[in-house]
Amino acid sequence: MALFTSMALVLMLLQQPALAYRSALAASSTTSNRFMNNDRRTASSTATIIEHPVFFNMEDLLENPVNESSILQGLNDLLYNNHSHLYFLYCGRVVESKGVAFTHALMSRFPSVEALEEYYDLAIPDIVVEMWPWLKKEYCVDYAVEMEEDERALNITNDFASHVTFIKASSNVSDSDLKSAMDAFLGLAAETDYAVQMTTGENLYVLEIYRTMSHAFTAYFSSADAMENWQADPAVVSVLQDTILPLAESYAQLLLSCFVWLTAAITNQNNAFEKQWKNWLSCFWSKASCKHNALSCNALYHFPSNLDLVFLHRLPSHEKGFPGSIVT
Repeated sequence: MALFTSMALVLMLLQQPALAYRSALAASSTTSNRFMNNDRRTASSTATIIEHPVFFNMEDLLENPVNESSILQGLNDLLYNNHSHLYFLYCGRVVESKGVAFTHALMSRFPSVEALEEYYDLAIPDIVVEMWPWLKKEYCVDYAVEMEEDERALNITNDFASHVTFIKASSNVSDSDLKSAMDAFLGLAAETDYAVQMTTGENLYVLEIYRTMSHAFTAYFSSADAMENWQADPAVVSVLQDTILPLAESYAQLLLSCFVWLTAAITNQNNAFEKQWKNWLSCFWSKASCKHNALSCNALYHFPSNLDLVFLHRLPSHEKGFPGSIVT
């Protein structure tokens, strides 16, 4: 029974209609990202997208790179599933985790709740089965954001990084306090100028099992260095530590970078073993527009003769962008 984790529950609930989102979506006040300009916002140029960040605690995979690479590749392969209609998707190991601990994460963005529901119902069952024996905890906050059309897709490169905070708002916290915290977070875009994009919102509870956290605060960066500079900025520290986290009954915060560093003991260096590793270890970086533009990606594999290290790194795409993307 200990193995019967939340992802298994997802699998059981996949065929149940997610009715709760409709009233939540209607009640939710969508929040613009840093590129929004109220003067040029029109009904025809803006639309509500759905952010879908997911945190996983699969700590035993950190000592099992073969299974880890298989699962991460399976998650990234969701990008090409016939039932995945999204702007981008990427996943990897967590660089740093605070609050409730997590080891891996997935970031993605959908054009509508209906598209997310189809993904839940039809795209993820196979990878759910592979993940659930390893999964100890999972958090997700699906939230709505209003965006201009040319801001909905992001140009994900091998250097891309994300800083995400989930909170469970305390019962004594007012809506106005939460709105002030969300506004303060978005205001950091103008104050610091490190982030490519920043979004925040309230959980739509598309699936009932994802009720653990109530709000999300996400910042996207063109590099890990930009993320580190942003995180160290006094204005950011003040908003995160003095404005957002005091509202939380509990929280989970992580830094996710678009590369994976794997180490593994190689006791057999023959050709068959090396070939098998090359098949297992593959690029975990992916990008897409909602029209599923082609992915250009490679991986480097290094199998030293006397060393016990395997190095994997995502190479940048040869593409400079695609229609609707924000090129950094």
